[in-house]
Amino acid sequence: MGNVRRGAPAFLGVLGMATVLWAATGLNASALDRPMDPVVLTGSQTPPLIGLAPGSIAAFRYDGEWRQIPVQVDERAVIDFTDVYNGNWFFGDFRRLDYVDAGTHTGPDPDPALDADDEIVFMAKDAGVQNTEPVSLPAHVRYGTGVEVTITDPLGGEPGYVYLFQHDGTLDPGAGAQYVNYHFNLLSGDYKTTYANPGPNPEDTNVTTPYYQWHFCDRWKSDGLRIFAGSATGVNILDRHKNLFAPGKCTRSEDTFCEWEGAFVANRAGPVRVIRNYVGANSGPRTQRQHIFYEQQQIITTWLRVHSIDGVLDFFDYTPAANGMTYSNNNLPSGVVIDGVPDTVPPGPLLWEMVSGTQGTLVMWHRFETDIAGYVPTSYYLDDAAPTVRQCTGDAYAYGSSGHWFDQFIPNTDPYLVYYSLFSLSRRIYFMPPGTSAAEAQLLANKADNPLNATTAAWNPEALSDMPAATPQALAALIAAMLLISTLEHCMPRKRTGTAITSLPSSHRHTISDVCNK
Repeated sequence: MGNVRRGAPAFLGVLGMATVLWAATGLNASALDRPMDPVVLTGSQTPPLIGLAPGSIAAFRYDGEWRQIPVQVDERAVIDFTDVYNGNWFFGDFRRLDYVDAGTHTGPDPDPALDADDEIVFMAKDAGVQNTEPVSLPAHVRYGTGVEVTITDPLGGEPGYVYLFQHDGTLDPGAGAQYVNYHFNLLSGDYKTTYANPGPNPEDTNVTTPYYQWHFCDRWKSDGLRIFAGSATGVNILDRHKNLFAPGKCTRSEDTFCEWEGAFVANRAGPVRVIRNYVGANSGPRTQRQHIFYEQQQIITTWLRVHSIDGVLDFFDYTPAANGMTYSNNNLPSGVVIDGVPDTVPPGPLLWEMVSGTQGTLVMWHRFETDIAGYVPTSYYLDDAAPTVRQCTGDAYAYGSSGHWFDQFIPNTDPYLVYYSLFSLSRRIYFMPPGTSAAEAQLLANKADNPLNATTAAWNPEALSDMPAATPQALAALIAAMLLISTLEHCMPRKRTGTAITSLPSSHRHTISDVCNK
């Protein structure tokens, strides 16, 4: 860093053009086989970028020349749920590191610059190869801010590389792309001024990508899913993502969660991902669910924070349009057909599930975390077009209803009380084309169990660190010198042999001959 001289960046445009001319051709793209997976860094991993405006960070791949790729910065801070609830300490009074949002009562990050706990995210599919012979920076970036990110797959394969820089204010960090579109449509109007406590607060909200569309009709109510991957038909197969105390026990559900206290922590949308993060579930005002949507996957994480309860169900119920799909999981890889006719599916802890048909494929990976000793959940399955079990929410049918059943007593998980346990569930959903096999589902689950690793190092071309300031006069002198050298190279063989200068266009030969004859 100490060798950087004022004015050197003005020379980068000439070097950038030279790089295109000098770069080797035929370089392959990254060998990473993780097209659906993100790479998430924290600011602490990118020291040259700390203190910069989040919108001033750009990302690039290298494949013989520089190519800009989409990158997103999501700011985080230690937040107080009292702020999330707009000053209501009874529902709040809990602090944690979380995403911030100026569009909610959570508010913006107190530090508006990139700091150590902010996140930088891009997609693994956009990684390139390593630039091993750096002679230039990408256009419109600043010397001294480069970070090389090395991405490795613990399951094997060649690494991928992404380069981060501060740009000069002329670049779009999204590189003109929008992998995920979020249309948050609160029917009452502006969130800060119209969101009711207690609810309900109806929505008509869609998250849309080329691979799927997900719909919300209220804070906790996911009630629509269309898959577009491959030749999927795109019909709506999701009735509800349901939460109950037990099958047929309707005193608490995703419906009642929306009817009482609640708030959004963050509604963030960028070129790479969407974050929808909210709290409030009846007597668990600090119970929280977070959805992170990427182009071909969604991660749903639920943190239970409530007084002791007898148990809870967390499952997907499908619509009659899912008829003919096949349900399978790690306990029954061969699967059963979803057709409204009851089947026997062996219960047990869920590691992965799959629902597949011409309608498309859902592959779901699960991770349950708790510090309650010996707590092991089981699973739930019901396929019945005329169920005797009360459905509580959504339609009257139970097509392929399936998911987690925490059928044991759960002690207090609310940190508002003195003694509490930790209890969370993550569900990673891949939106896949028809015909995805159980073996492929297992492979995706294995990849989810073995996330990508990312390491970083400061990166700047050494050749530029000693470069003097480039004035217009210096550039003109350099160009003149290069032309003179080229001319003399053509003169030398003629002086020796007397042969004509034929390697240049005819329009230039007379001028060159004049110089050579002097």
